[in-house]
Amino acid sequence: MKAYVLKSPGNMKYEDVKVMEPESNQVQVKVRACGICGTDLHAYAGKHDAIKYPVILGHELSGVVNKVGEKVKNFNTGDRVVVDPNITCGYCDNCKKGKINFCENMKSVGINYSGGFSEFVTVPEKVVYKIPDNITFKQAAIAEPISCIVHAFENTDVKNGGSAVILGTGFIGLTFLQILKGMGYYPIYIMGRNLFRNRLAKKFGADKILDNIDSLMKTDIIKRANLVVETTGSTDILSKTVDIVSDSGKIFAFAVYPPGEEMKIEANKIYKKEITIIGDFLNPNTMEKAIHMIGSGLIDADDMEDMELKPDKANEIFEYKSKNYVKPIISFE
Repeated sequence: MKAYVLKSPGNMKYEDVKVMEPESNQVQVKVRACGICGTDLHAYAGKHDAIKYPVILGHELSGVVNKVGEKVKNFNTGDRVVVDPNITCGYCDNCKKGKINFCENMKSVGINYSGGFSEFVTVPEKVVYKIPDNITFKQAAIAEPISCIVHAFENTDVKNGGSAVILGTGFIGLTFLQILKGMGYYPIYIMGRNLFRNRLAKKFGADKILDNIDSLMKTDIIKRANLVVETTGSTDILSKTVDIVSDSGKIFAFAVYPPGEEMKIEANKIYKKEITIIGDFLNPNTMEKAIHMIGSGLIDADDMEDMELKPDKANEIFEYKSKNYVKPIISFE
């Protein structure tokens, strides 16, 4: 099969590789769509400490079942499916406690296990989910990042309604915007520098759009936002969230921050304001919920999947200087 193999930082080749045949409990998926996310860009740049080179990137993928192992019970050739990229062992202490996102032996598709920048992906049956007919393959490909957002809400007791600030207008920020609008949040202020993405933020219902953190800090939302969502990955911006959030407010730290980089905050503000700061790691048991959210129309997948790449041209996104896109999708259809 053809696949993009990332041999080392900045060195990715489109070449022939051997197809992995399914073992007894595995499903082989013919990839139809694969999203490209910041994790892939970080891996390409050598800025992802979990990547094991060489690797085939791509963890946001959907497709059609091509083959199944003899012990596979729930899937047949031709089934339309999406893949959860996180393959847990099921027997370590964390798995036994239900903390599967902290599995001590986890393999992650597109990180240390062959991913979706390829014609076929072979994975255990337990990480494969059927998708309904009203969802396209491209729409289904974004189920994984949405499932991570679902986990963020399940990780705390965020209630319907209130005021919110979203920092960042990338895919994650724009998805949070749509979900919070559906939950009755008003007003929602959003910060982003990219004019292209900011236009989408306006379309999705942002009540005020600011292009930098200093401008945001001068608005009337300061100290009264019940929820602040940080998606930029900047520790400097994260440190300012304690000044934005209201008393008893909550902060979602929803980004992959540079390993070893520290943030500075006045700790007394956490105490005096009763602030809750919530991290979010992976997507334990939330893929089906994400699929339902896409199928319901709550998430405008089509507007955000705004750059379609053919398989033999997918590497171009890694050299693309402009960020006038939200979610590039490799389409094998």
